[in-house]
Formats: sequence, C-alpha cells, structure tokens
Amino acid sequence: MNRGVVRLLPKPKVSIFICGCGHTGSTLLARILAAHPDIFSVRRETSAFVSSDGARWTKLSAVLLQAAISRRSVWVEKTPNHIHYTGQIIETIPGARFIVVTRDGRDIVASLGQRYEGDFDKAFQRWIADSKASMERIEKGESILWRYEDFIESPALSIERLCRFIGVAFDPGILNYHQQPVIWGREKAVRTPHSARRHAQVNQPITDYRGSWRSSLPMEVACRFDAGEARKIMGYFGYAQADRPAGVDHLSVVEKRPFVLRQIGSNCPRSSSLRRRIGERACLP
Repeated sequence: MNRGVVRLLPKPKVSIFICGCGHTGSTLLARILAAHPDIFSVRRETSAFVSSDGARWTKLSAVLLQAAISRRSVWVEKTPNHIHYTGQIIETIPGARFIVVTRDGRDIVASLGQRYEGDFDKAFQRWIADSKASMERIEKGESILWRYEDFIESPALSIERLCRFIGVAFDPGILNYHQQPVIWGREKAVRTPHSARRHAQVNQPITDYRGSWRSSLPMEVACRFDAGEARKIMGYFGYAQADRPAGVDHLSVVEKRPFVLRQIGSNCPRSSSLRRRIGERACLP
C-alpha cells in the first residue's frame, strides 16, 4: 500500500482533520461531530501520519474504506499531533482541511502535567511546540480555529460555525450526543481502568473545565506564561493574563482573581485578526 493507492481509494467529498495541542477538548469535539448524520468521525486517534510509511498507508486505507462504506459526505479524523504533519496530509489527501483546536495554555499544561506524572516542564514545552505549529497552520489557511472557551460559552454557536466550515447543516441535536453512549478508542469494550475513564469522558454532558489550572498548576509554571514566547502565543490565540496590582505576588493573584479571557469585541486590539482565525469570515457561506 502506498500514497498513490490511498489517493485512489473512494472517500467522502470532504476530509477534515482535528489537530492542535492535546488536552484541548479535541476528543469532545470529535465526539459531537460524530453524532452528525452527514459526518463519519473516526472513534480513535489513528496517528496515521505520525507512523512509518508502511503503517501509515495501512491505517489510512482501513479508515477510508470505513468512511466510504458509511456513505457520509464528510469524514473527520482526530489526532492532535497531526498538527506537525499538515503538509504531508495535504499532499496525500488533496483538499483536506483542518480544525485547529486550542485552549488557555495554563489549563493545557496543568492537564498535560498530570498525564506526565508531574513533569510540567515537558508539558510546557509540548504546548509551545504544538501551539507554534498551530499558528503556522492557521496562517497558511485551509483551517479554522476552535477555542474550548468559546465552545463552553456558547456550544451551539461554536458548532454551527464549524458546520459551515465543513459544509453541512447544523443539527442542534448533536449537542445531545451523550444520550447515546458509544465506545471510543481502540478497545471495542470497556475492559480496563483507562477505557472506563475514556468511556465516562466521551459520554458525559458538556462540562466546564475552564480555569482548572488554578488548583493544579505550580506557581513557578504559571508565571512562565507572563513573558517571552509563551506570552506571545497566549496573545495570538486571544488570551490575556490576569491584571496584577503592583506588589501583589503571583500566588495571591491565582488564589483570589479569575483569569481574564480577552473578549472578541471592538475594543480588543486583536479582534479582527482573531475573528479571522476563529473563522467568522471564512465560515460564511
């Protein structure tokens, strides 16, 4: 199996890849889109383009055949790490488009740090690398930015924008995805503690986890978002730091004050460019 054969395989008209940094709500998003009657969403991370060539074509051919059999007009694949392989994806699947997912960097690093058994530096460096790749993909086009916080604020509006980008009609019923539980991941049944956690995660209603970093992110790690490259990345994606009165240490701010999410309005210096990234213009029919 090779790239040429994969390109010849029958596939739905629209190919969508959800990618970006992990722990941004990407599984939740894939789960919601999977409930749409016109979308075939792969119920696992294939990591196809992260794999060696032989495994890549085997994985892609299997998924594309499943998508063709589904007779849906759109297929969606979610592997966050594919954000580093978008060029190869476009070469292999011409016309592929990307939903680039993001979230407040502090929440991402707090969540990844727990996954990495307390290695918050590793989590921070992954967020930097994935975010820079996300910025590059957005600037190249063929993509739409999806922010977890915007989704939590207005689920219907957020998903409606994605549906316009994808080219399907918005069905409000897909937000009730949890009413029909599914098995998600490589296992076909809930057999292990990990699969049990994943099963609960993908079948729970929309839950607000914004700002969870306040109770789990070490102070010295949270401070790293206030300067240098991290601050620039936060600004690019529309996140502003909490205002800190002079002389107030970081810990007291974390304990007593909420973080400020930059509003997308006329008084925001990045409002027009951020609208473009999120896709208010690109998604219009």
